[in-house]
Order: sequence, then structure tokens, then C-alpha cells
Amino acid sequence: MAERKRFDVPIEALLRRRVTGGFIVAVLLTVILSFESWHSARRADQDAYWVSHTHEVMATIQGTSRDVLETETSARAFALTGQEPLMVHYRTARETVFVDENALRHLTADNLSQQRRLDVLEPQVRTALEFADSIVAKRRKLGAYAGGSDALEIQGLIDALRATTGDMHAEETRLLSQRTQRATAGQRLAMIIAIVGVFLKVVSWILAFLVIIREIGISASAQSQLNTLNAKLEQRVEERTTSLASSRVALETQTLMLQSVLDSMGEGLIAADRDGNFLLWNDSANKMMGRKASNLPTEQWTPYYKVFLPDGVTPYPASELPLVRALNGESVRVELMIEHPERAEGVFLEVTARPLKGSQGNLGGGVAVLRDITQRKTAEREIQALNQNLEARVVERTAELKAANKELEAFTYSVSHDLRAPLRHIRGFTQVLVDEFHSSLPAEAQRHLQSIERGAQRMGQLVDELLKLSHLGREALTVEVTRLSSLVKDVVNLLTPEIEGRPVEWKIDELPSVECDPILIRQVFQNLISNALKYSRPRSPAVIEIGQTEREGERVIFVKDNGVGFDMKYSDKLFGVFQRLHRAEEFEGTGIGLATVQRIIKKHRGRVWVEAELDRGATFYFTLGGGEHSVPEKAAAAAGGSGHTLG
Repeated sequence: MAERKRFDVPIEALLRRRVTGGFIVAVLLTVILSFESWHSARRADQDAYWVSHTHEVMATIQGTSRDVLETETSARAFALTGQEPLMVHYRTARETVFVDENALRHLTADNLSQQRRLDVLEPQVRTALEFADSIVAKRRKLGAYAGGSDALEIQGLIDALRATTGDMHAEETRLLSQRTQRATAGQRLAMIIAIVGVFLKVVSWILAFLVIIREIGISASAQSQLNTLNAKLEQRVEERTTSLASSRVALETQTLMLQSVLDSMGEGLIAADRDGNFLLWNDSANKMMGRKASNLPTEQWTPYYKVFLPDGVTPYPASELPLVRALNGESVRVELMIEHPERAEGVFLEVTARPLKGSQGNLGGGVAVLRDITQRKTAEREIQALNQNLEARVVERTAELKAANKELEAFTYSVSHDLRAPLRHIRGFTQVLVDEFHSSLPAEAQRHLQSIERGAQRMGQLVDELLKLSHLGREALTVEVTRLSSLVKDVVNLLTPEIEGRPVEWKIDELPSVECDPILIRQVFQNLISNALKYSRPRSPAVIEIGQTEREGERVIFVKDNGVGFDMKYSDKLFGVFQRLHRAEEFEGTGIGLATVQRIIKKHRGRVWVEAELDRGATFYFTLGGGEHSVPEKAAAAAGGSGHTLG
């Protein structure tokens, strides 16, 4: 008995040490594996978030580029057609651009390189939008839009913007590759940890069970401790198994969510490994291509997927396919046409392809983003056809107007010239009656003869003015550098005798030097200033202001008076021949002076208009070719003469 007790003590101590050691090892393994599992699950959550975040950034980049392009297209379509409904789409796309920019700035706040690219992108976007605004403004101001010279500039702006967004998209594609690989690695690591954990738990359980079986006959106390330890281990195994199951469900949910995001994308997304085996082919790619992915050799892609050049006739060379070039390390953006089984007209795609590289920079495959541009291509063809039709109609209408104007000028000249002879006869015979029969004519007859004389004289003035007006249409401009200030001074000096005894206050600013026909522009100032003096005759003093201003970036000359003015509802008649807004008894005139002004300004490719208010005076404005005739002061000085200011 004593011998038994002597051996029992070390045996019980050994059993206790073994059980304690096994328990400690099991606890340590449980803690370590639990921590690693938790850490892997957390890292998987983060990786999944960043993959989703990258897709969101890529979609926003593409949206920004698309909205800018739609803004330019809508602006150009409005400028070409003048249809106001197009402006609704234009304003919507323009507002969306700023929303996309703000979203990009927020989404890439953690990426310094993308923020720098945004600093380049934002002024490019502003420039494109300002150019679109200028196209709309031109259309609204001029009522027409040629559009030929703007096409290259628009394309340059869009190409620059696409280059920047392409760089941003390439950066996000690189990040997507890294984050996708990291997420996949995280999932693999979590699964390995789970398997290893279960395996180690099972091994620990088996070892503990063997120890218990081995030592069961030694001590009931040891048996009790082993049973307790076994129960704890089983409980922890169950808890860990439940935890791993939950982690697996979460990972599966995230995977399904990612697949749902890929399938809901408006753009097609295709990825392949270096051997051309497809790794990714989302639902949008199925719809655009009209076929599902099939792992064929790359040289068979063109005939199988029915890929053609944008002409829709020439098969796309297999070696030049964008994804094939990406598999070879190139980054490309091309347009191509797909013969779609469900769309007779085919599908036009814009494909952006980039190589997929690992963390060490090694080439691992390629990815391509597909964008359906069929509607845009159709619109471009329609706009091109519309432009051609409009150009033909403009040419035809211009020819008709030229012929009509030429015929009208010839008619005016002929009528005016033919009227001179009978007018001379009327005035001659009237004068004979006055000279030879004055004493025998009654007073009433003499008054009638005076009325005939005044009427014939006025008719003669009208004929002379009509002849001058018809000459304007046939004579070519004699353009030279002219100081408008000097020209105005000469006109004012010429008109000074007509206003002797009248209080007149002159306010004349320094005017620019321009390229124009000085004789005709002198006639413009003479007619406008004479009108200002005539219709301000009831004022004391009469205030005549001559100067320049700027309207929508265009230099404008004006002549302003404080005279009787007129109601603006009659302004459309003011520049017509023989059109007058006041009675001849009140203010003399032929009704041709302003028509002459308009004809001269139009010959200089300018505009003339008036702003007036009844009893508050009138202001006449005119331009000379939209500012294209303005010349530097040094050139004007070299041409001779100097500016003057009259006060």
C-alpha cells in the first residue's frame, strides 16, 4: 500500500502536468486561431469595401466623361438646330458634371495621385463646359451656327479630358486588380485558418482523449479533470465552428453583393488571364456582345464574336483587338462594331482596355470596359446628314437672296434714274409758269405752284437718296485703317453751321481705330448725328453723346441723344426705306437715312440696332464685323492721323 502511494504521487503529478499542459496548449491555440479568424474576417470586410469603392470611383469617372461629352453634343446640336428642347438635356448633363466632380473629389480623398489628376481634370471640364456655353451663346446671339471651325476644337477638348479620365480609370483598374487579389487571398487565408483550426482542435481532442484513456486507470481525479477538459474543448470547438460558419456566410454574402454590383453596371466588364481565359464577363457584356464568354484562342475571337471596324464591313484584326493588346501590356481605347444577333443595325462599342499587373509589376492578364455608343453614333450620323442638308439649303437660300437683292437694286436704280427726267420737266415748267405768268396768276394758283415746286424738290431728294442706296449694294468696300475719333470730329465740324444758335452739349469719348471704308462710315456717323441733332431740337440744351462700350465681349459704337425718342414697338420699321415715326411737318427727312446706315453696316459684316423711349431720347448702336476690324493703336498711328476728343 505504501509502495502504491509512493508511486501514485509522481503518477498523479505527471498526469496533472500533462493535462495542464494540454489545456494550456488548447487555450493558446483557441486564442490564436480566434484572433487570426477575426483578423481575417475584418480584413476581408475591408478588402470587399475597397473593391466596391474602386468600382464606384470607376463608374463616377466614366459618368463624368460621359456627361461632359453629352453636354458638348447637346450644345452643338442646339447650335446647329436651334431647337430649345435640346437645352433641357444640355442643362441636365451640365449640372450632373459638377455632381460627378464633387463625388470624385470625395471618393478619391485617400488617393493623392488621383487628387492630382482631378486638379488637371477640373480645369479641362471647365474649359469644355465654357466652350459649350460659348456655342450656345453664339447660336442665341447670331441665330445661326456654322460649326465647322469648332468641331476640331471640341474634339481636342474631349480628347484631353478622355486622356485624363483614362489615366484615372487606369489607376483605379490597377487598384481594383490589387484589391481583388488581396480580397481573394484574404478569403483563402480565412478558409485555411478555419480548416487548420478545426484540424488542430480535432488533434487536440484526440490527444487529450488518448491521454485520458492512457491515464484513466491511474486516477479518478485525473479522469474527472480530463472529462472536464474534454467538455470545455468540445464547447470551444462548437463555438469556433459556429464562428467559422458565420464568417463563411458573410464572405458568401459579400461575394454575391460584388457579383450583383458587376451585373448591375451599365458598362460591360471583361477580364482575362495571360492565356486569354476569361476570368470575368458581366451581364452587361453579355447584352452588348450578344454572346456569352467562350474560352477560345484569341485568334478566333473576331469571327466568333463578329467584331468589325467602325465601318461595319472590315473584320477587326485579331492581333489588334483591344483586350488582346491589353494582354500584351498595352493600354488602348478604340471604337468597334459588333454584329449583334438581336439588333439588325449592330452595336457600336467604345472599348477601353488595360493590362492587369501584380504587386511586383508582372503582367497577369487584361481587363476591358465596354460602353454602348450606338445611340451616339446614330445621332452623329443624323447630325452630319442634317448639317449637309442645312449647308445645301443655306447655299441655295443665299444664292436666291443674292439674286433677289441684285434684282431689287437694279430695279431701284432703274426706277430712280427714270424718275429724274419727268421731275426735271415738272420743275422746269413750274418755273416757267412762275417766271412768265407770275403777275397774271391769282394768289391761290401761285401757292399751288409753290406746293408743286416743293413736292418736286422733295421727290428729287428721294430719288437721289434711292440712287445712293442702290449704289451701296453694287460698290465694293475700300478698306483702310481709320481713326474713328478723327472721322467724328470732321462730321461734327461739317454739321456745326446747321446748329448755330442752338445750345448743344457734346460728349464724345475716345473711339478706336478700325479697318473700314472711311467714306461709308463717315456717312453712317453723319446720318446718325444729323438724326440726333434733328430729333433733339426741342431740347435746351440738346445733349449728344458719342462713345464705345462692350456687349457680350464685342466692341460697340453708339450715338445717343436726349430728344423726343419713340415707342420701341415700332423699332422694327425704323430701318426700312421711307419708314418714318414722326410727321414731316414736325421733323423733315426722306426716310432713307437709316436704311442707308443699315446697308453700310451690313457691308462691313456688322449689326445696327436702337434703344429708345418716348420723350426720353434714343441710342443707336452698331458694330463692325464683330470686332474683327479693330486694329492696334500703333498700327493706326503708322497709318497716319491721331485721335481727338470733342467736348
